[in-house]
Amino acid sequence: MTNQLPARPVEQVKDLADVPSFPAVYAAALTPRRGRETSRRDPVLPEVTYRVRSVRIDAERAASFDHLMGGPATELVHPGVLHVLTFPVSLALMARGDFPFPLLGLVHLRNQVLQHRPVRVGEQVDVECRVRDLQPHRKGRTFEAVSTILSPDGDIIATDVSTYLAKGDGGGEDEARSSTRSRRRPFEPPRPTGRWKLGADAGRRYAEVSGDVNPIHMSGLSAKAFGFPRAIAHGMYTASRAFTEARVDLSRPLRWDVSFDAPVTLPGTVLVSYDDDREAGTVECVGWRPGRGDKSPRRCFEVQIQTLG
Repeated sequence: MTNQLPARPVEQVKDLADVPSFPAVYAAALTPRRGRETSRRDPVLPEVTYRVRSVRIDAERAASFDHLMGGPATELVHPGVLHVLTFPVSLALMARGDFPFPLLGLVHLRNQVLQHRPVRVGEQVDVECRVRDLQPHRKGRTFEAVSTILSPDGDIIATDVSTYLAKGDGGGEDEARSSTRSRRRPFEPPRPTGRWKLGADAGRRYAEVSGDVNPIHMSGLSAKAFGFPRAIAHGMYTASRAFTEARVDLSRPLRWDVSFDAPVTLPGTVLVSYDDDREAGTVECVGWRPGRGDKSPRRCFEVQIQTLG
Protein backbone atom coordinates (compact mmCIF):
# COMPACT_ATOMS: atom_id res chain seq x y z
CA MET A 1 0.00 0.00 0.00
CA THR A 2 1.43 3.36 -1.06
CA ASN A 3 0.66 6.40 1.09
CA GLN A 4 2.17 9.56 -0.31
CA LEU A 5 2.14 12.79 1.68
CA PRO A 6 -0.98 14.87 0.90
CA ALA A 7 -0.50 18.25 -0.73
CA ARG A 8 -0.20 21.10 1.76
CA PRO A 9 0.85 24.76 1.67
CA VAL A 10 4.52 25.39 1.03
CA GLU A 11 6.34 25.86 4.31
CA GLN A 12 9.89 25.96 5.53
CA VAL A 13 11.58 22.62 6.12
CA LYS A 14 14.40 22.48 8.64
CA ASP A 15 16.60 19.40 8.40
CA LEU A 16 18.12 18.27 11.70
CA ALA A 17 21.32 16.24 11.77
CA ASP A 18 19.93 13.90 14.43
CA VAL A 19 17.03 13.42 16.81
CA PRO A 20 17.42 16.08 19.55
CA SER A 21 18.11 15.00 23.12
CA PHE A 22 15.38 15.58 25.69
CA PRO A 23 17.66 17.45 28.16
CA ALA A 24 18.71 19.87 25.40
CA VAL A 25 15.10 20.47 24.40
CA TYR A 26 13.94 21.13 27.96
CA ALA A 27 16.91 23.42 28.58
CA ALA A 28 15.91 25.43 25.51
CA ALA A 29 12.31 25.52 26.70
CA LEU A 30 13.38 27.06 30.03
CA THR A 31 15.31 29.86 28.32
CA PRO A 32 13.38 33.17 28.64
CA ARG A 33 12.09 34.44 25.29
CA ARG A 34 11.35 38.08 24.56
CA GLY A 35 7.98 38.77 23.02
CA ARG A 36 6.41 35.45 24.03
CA GLU A 37 3.76 37.11 26.24
CA THR A 38 2.80 39.39 23.36
CA SER A 39 2.59 36.46 20.96
CA ARG A 40 0.34 34.55 23.37
CA ARG A 41 -2.26 37.34 23.12
CA ASP A 42 -2.38 36.93 19.35
CA PRO A 43 -0.65 33.57 18.79
CA VAL A 44 0.52 32.26 15.44
CA LEU A 45 2.01 28.80 15.04
CA PRO A 46 5.32 28.64 13.15
CA GLU A 47 4.93 27.33 9.59
CA VAL A 48 7.90 25.04 9.64
CA THR A 49 8.49 21.30 9.44
CA TYR A 50 11.35 19.70 11.36
CA ARG A 51 12.79 16.70 9.55
CA VAL A 52 15.28 14.02 10.52
CA ARG A 53 16.32 11.45 7.93
CA SER A 54 17.53 7.87 8.34
CA VAL A 55 16.55 7.29 11.96
CA ARG A 56 17.10 3.67 12.95
CA ILE A 57 14.61 1.98 15.29
CA ASP A 58 16.93 0.64 17.96
CA ALA A 59 16.40 -3.00 18.93
CA GLU A 60 17.53 -2.56 22.54
CA ARG A 61 15.23 0.40 23.12
CA ALA A 62 12.28 -1.41 21.51
CA ALA A 63 12.86 -4.49 23.69
CA SER A 64 13.19 -2.38 26.85
CA PHE A 65 9.95 -0.60 25.97
CA ASP A 66 8.13 -3.91 25.43
CA HIS A 67 9.36 -5.25 28.78
CA LEU A 68 8.41 -2.06 30.66
CA MET A 69 4.87 -2.38 29.32
CA GLY A 70 4.67 -5.96 30.54
CA GLY A 71 5.05 -7.73 27.21
CA PRO A 72 7.71 -9.83 25.48
CA ALA A 73 10.19 -8.27 23.08
CA THR A 74 9.09 -8.79 19.48
CA GLU A 75 10.39 -8.01 16.00
CA LEU A 76 7.34 -5.84 15.35
CA VAL A 77 7.52 -2.39 16.91
CA HIS A 78 5.02 -1.17 19.51
CA PRO A 79 3.43 2.08 18.25
CA GLY A 80 4.45 3.65 21.56
CA VAL A 81 8.05 3.25 20.41
CA LEU A 82 7.20 5.24 17.28
CA HIS A 83 5.80 8.01 19.49
CA VAL A 84 8.99 8.00 21.56
CA LEU A 85 11.01 8.17 18.35
CA THR A 86 9.26 11.29 17.06
CA PHE A 87 8.49 13.06 20.34
CA PRO A 88 11.82 14.90 20.84
CA VAL A 89 11.67 16.23 17.27
CA SER A 90 8.19 17.58 17.93
CA LEU A 91 9.30 19.08 21.25
CA ALA A 92 12.28 20.78 19.61
CA LEU A 93 9.88 22.55 17.26
CA MET A 94 7.74 23.67 20.22
CA ALA A 95 10.83 24.93 22.08
CA ARG A 96 11.60 27.44 19.29
CA GLY A 97 11.84 31.08 20.21
CA ASP A 98 8.90 31.98 17.96
CA PHE A 99 6.60 29.30 19.36
CA PRO A 100 3.82 31.22 21.15
CA PHE A 101 3.37 28.99 24.21
CA PRO A 102 5.74 27.74 26.93
CA LEU A 103 6.53 24.09 26.28
CA LEU A 104 6.50 22.99 29.91
CA GLY A 105 3.01 24.41 30.48
CA LEU A 106 1.29 22.38 27.77
CA VAL A 107 -1.36 19.77 28.66
CA HIS A 108 -1.59 16.61 26.54
CA LEU A 109 -5.32 16.10 25.82
CA ARG A 110 -5.42 13.45 23.11
CA ASN A 111 -3.21 11.27 20.94
CA GLN A 112 -4.13 9.56 17.68
CA VAL A 113 -1.92 7.13 15.80
CA LEU A 114 -2.72 5.75 12.36
CA GLN A 115 -0.24 3.05 11.36
CA HIS A 116 -0.47 1.83 7.77
CA ARG A 117 1.79 -1.20 8.02
CA PRO A 118 3.83 -3.13 10.58
CA VAL A 119 7.21 -1.69 11.50
CA ARG A 120 10.18 -3.92 12.24
CA VAL A 121 13.00 -3.43 14.69
CA GLY A 122 16.08 -2.10 12.92
CA GLU A 123 14.21 -0.29 10.15
CA GLN A 124 15.44 3.12 9.06
CA VAL A 125 12.76 5.79 8.74
CA ASP A 126 12.44 9.52 8.15
CA VAL A 127 10.63 11.70 10.70
CA GLU A 128 8.76 14.93 9.98
CA CYS A 129 7.06 17.09 12.63
CA ARG A 130 4.93 20.21 12.38
CA VAL A 131 2.17 22.03 14.29
CA ARG A 132 -1.27 23.04 13.04
CA ASP A 133 -4.92 23.82 13.80
CA LEU A 134 -4.81 26.47 16.53
CA GLN A 135 -8.28 26.64 18.12
CA PRO A 136 -9.96 28.51 21.01
CA HIS A 137 -10.78 26.52 24.14
CA ARG A 138 -12.58 27.50 27.33
CA LYS A 139 -9.30 27.10 29.21
CA GLY A 140 -7.02 28.65 26.59
CA ARG A 141 -6.12 27.37 23.14
CA THR A 142 -5.50 23.98 21.58
CA PHE A 143 -3.31 22.91 18.69
CA GLU A 144 -2.06 19.71 17.08
CA ALA A 145 1.50 18.48 16.82
CA VAL A 146 1.70 16.14 13.84
CA SER A 147 4.53 13.64 13.50
CA THR A 148 4.84 11.62 10.30
CA ILE A 149 7.03 8.55 9.94
CA LEU A 150 8.04 7.77 6.37
CA SER A 151 9.98 5.13 4.52
CA PRO A 152 13.17 6.20 2.70
CA ASP A 153 11.02 6.20 -0.47
CA GLY A 154 8.61 8.75 0.99
CA ASP A 155 5.67 6.45 1.76
CA ILE A 156 3.83 7.24 4.97
CA ILE A 157 4.26 4.46 7.53
CA ALA A 158 2.44 6.10 10.44
CA THR A 159 1.03 9.44 11.56
CA ASP A 160 0.99 10.48 15.22
CA VAL A 161 -1.23 13.47 16.10
CA SER A 162 -0.98 14.92 19.62
CA THR A 163 -3.52 17.54 20.75
CA TYR A 164 -2.26 19.99 23.37
CA LEU A 165 -3.89 22.66 25.50
CA ALA A 166 -2.04 25.90 26.21
CA LYS A 167 -3.78 27.33 29.26
CA GLY A 168 -4.73 31.00 29.35
CA ASP A 169 -7.09 33.37 27.57
CA GLY A 170 -8.50 32.37 24.24
CA GLY A 171 -11.96 30.83 24.59
CA GLY A 172 -14.64 32.95 22.94
CA GLU A 173 -18.25 33.16 24.13
CA ASP A 174 -19.57 30.74 21.50
CA GLU A 175 -16.89 28.18 22.32
CA ALA A 176 -17.45 28.57 26.06
CA ARG A 177 -21.20 28.00 25.68
CA SER A 178 -20.56 24.96 23.52
CA SER A 179 -18.11 23.63 26.09
CA THR A 180 -20.68 24.09 28.87
CA ARG A 181 -23.33 22.23 26.87
CA SER A 182 -20.96 19.34 26.26
CA ARG A 183 -19.79 19.14 29.88
CA ARG A 184 -19.24 15.53 30.83
CA ARG A 185 -21.56 13.61 33.08
CA PRO A 186 -20.21 12.27 36.37
CA PHE A 187 -17.92 9.31 35.74
CA GLU A 188 -19.50 5.93 36.44
CA PRO A 189 -16.71 3.34 36.41
CA PRO A 190 -17.31 -0.03 34.76
CA ARG A 191 -16.42 -3.32 36.40
CA PRO A 192 -12.61 -3.39 36.68
CA THR A 193 -10.71 -6.18 34.96
CA GLY A 194 -7.28 -5.19 36.24
CA ARG A 195 -5.38 -3.11 38.77
CA TRP A 196 -2.08 -1.31 38.29
CA LYS A 197 -0.01 -0.42 41.32
CA LEU A 198 2.46 2.23 40.19
CA GLY A 199 5.46 3.04 42.34
CA ALA A 200 7.02 6.44 42.91
CA ASP A 201 9.69 5.48 40.35
CA ALA A 202 7.24 4.80 37.49
CA GLY A 203 8.07 8.12 35.82
CA ARG A 204 11.80 7.55 36.11
CA ARG A 205 11.51 4.02 34.71
CA TYR A 206 9.64 5.30 31.66
CA ALA A 207 12.20 8.08 31.27
CA GLU A 208 15.03 5.51 31.21
CA VAL A 209 13.42 3.85 28.20
CA SER A 210 11.93 6.85 26.41
CA GLY A 211 14.45 9.53 27.32
CA ASP A 212 11.63 11.89 28.36
CA VAL A 213 12.93 13.59 31.52
CA ASN A 214 10.13 16.12 31.94
CA PRO A 215 10.44 17.21 35.61
CA ILE A 216 6.74 16.70 36.38
CA HIS A 217 7.25 12.94 35.96
CA MET A 218 10.60 12.45 37.68
CA SER A 219 9.97 13.09 41.39
CA GLY A 220 7.63 14.79 43.80
CA LEU A 221 10.16 17.54 44.42
CA SER A 222 10.67 18.42 40.75
CA ALA A 223 6.92 18.16 40.07
CA LYS A 224 6.17 20.68 42.82
CA ALA A 225 8.39 23.22 41.06
CA PHE A 226 5.87 23.12 38.20
CA GLY A 227 2.72 23.27 40.31
CA PHE A 228 1.98 19.58 40.87
CA PRO A 229 1.62 18.30 44.45
CA ARG A 230 3.13 14.93 43.41
CA ALA A 231 4.84 13.43 40.40
CA ILE A 232 2.50 12.18 37.69
CA ALA A 233 2.86 9.28 35.28
CA HIS A 234 3.61 9.96 31.62
CA GLY A 235 0.33 9.82 29.73
CA MET A 236 1.89 7.76 26.95
CA TYR A 237 3.13 5.25 29.52
CA THR A 238 -0.44 4.52 30.61
CA ALA A 239 -1.65 4.50 26.99
CA SER A 240 1.16 2.19 25.88
CA ARG A 241 0.65 -0.20 28.78
CA ALA A 242 -3.05 -0.43 27.93
CA PHE A 243 -2.10 -1.13 24.29
CA THR A 244 0.20 -3.98 25.34
CA GLU A 245 -2.42 -5.52 27.63
CA ALA A 246 -4.95 -5.40 24.76
CA ARG A 247 -2.76 -7.92 22.85
CA VAL A 248 -3.15 -6.22 19.49
CA ASP A 249 -2.03 -7.94 16.29
CA LEU A 250 0.95 -5.78 15.27
CA SER A 251 1.17 -7.44 11.86
CA ARG A 252 -1.89 -5.48 10.69
CA PRO A 253 -2.52 -1.77 10.09
CA LEU A 254 -4.09 -0.15 13.12
CA ARG A 255 -5.56 2.95 14.69
CA TRP A 256 -4.79 3.86 18.32
CA ASP A 257 -6.73 6.73 19.89
CA VAL A 258 -6.17 7.99 23.43
CA SER A 259 -7.83 10.72 25.47
CA PHE A 260 -6.46 11.94 28.79
CA ASP A 261 -8.53 13.30 31.67
CA ALA A 262 -7.13 13.35 35.21
CA PRO A 263 -3.41 12.74 35.78
CA VAL A 264 -2.20 9.52 37.40
CA THR A 265 -0.34 10.59 40.53
CA LEU A 266 2.66 8.62 41.79
CA PRO A 267 2.74 6.42 43.71
CA GLY A 268 -0.81 5.38 43.00
CA THR A 269 -3.34 2.77 41.94
CA VAL A 270 -5.16 2.67 38.62
CA LEU A 271 -8.13 0.42 37.91
CA VAL A 272 -8.62 -0.61 34.28
CA SER A 273 -11.43 -2.21 32.32
CA TYR A 274 -11.18 -3.71 28.82
CA ASP A 275 -13.98 -4.27 26.30
CA ASP A 276 -12.72 -6.58 23.56
CA ASP A 277 -14.70 -7.14 20.35
CA ARG A 278 -12.50 -9.50 18.32
CA GLU A 279 -15.05 -9.81 15.51
CA ALA A 280 -14.99 -6.04 14.95
CA GLY A 281 -11.25 -5.86 15.58
CA THR A 282 -11.62 -3.31 18.37
CA VAL A 283 -10.49 -3.03 21.96
CA GLU A 284 -11.50 -0.26 24.35
CA CYS A 285 -9.92 0.45 27.71
CA VAL A 286 -10.71 2.95 30.43
CA GLY A 287 -8.43 3.64 33.40
CA TRP A 288 -9.41 5.49 36.56
CA ARG A 289 -8.33 6.38 40.06
CA PRO A 290 -10.49 4.56 42.62
CA GLY A 291 -12.61 6.60 44.99
CA ARG A 292 -11.49 7.07 48.55
CA GLY A 293 -13.45 8.57 51.44
CA ASP A 294 -15.50 11.46 50.09
CA LYS A 295 -13.58 11.48 46.79
CA SER A 296 -15.34 9.93 43.80
CA PRO A 297 -13.58 7.73 41.24
CA ARG A 298 -11.82 9.84 38.60
CA ARG A 299 -11.32 8.80 35.00
CA CYS A 300 -7.68 9.17 33.92
CA PHE A 301 -7.62 7.93 30.33
CA GLU A 302 -9.56 6.14 27.60
CA VAL A 303 -7.96 4.05 24.87
CA GLN A 304 -9.54 2.81 21.63
CA ILE A 305 -7.67 0.44 19.32
CA GLN A 306 -8.85 -0.86 15.97
CA THR A 307 -7.03 -3.22 13.64
CA LEU A 308 -7.58 -2.36 9.99
CA GLY A 309 -7.50 -4.30 6.74
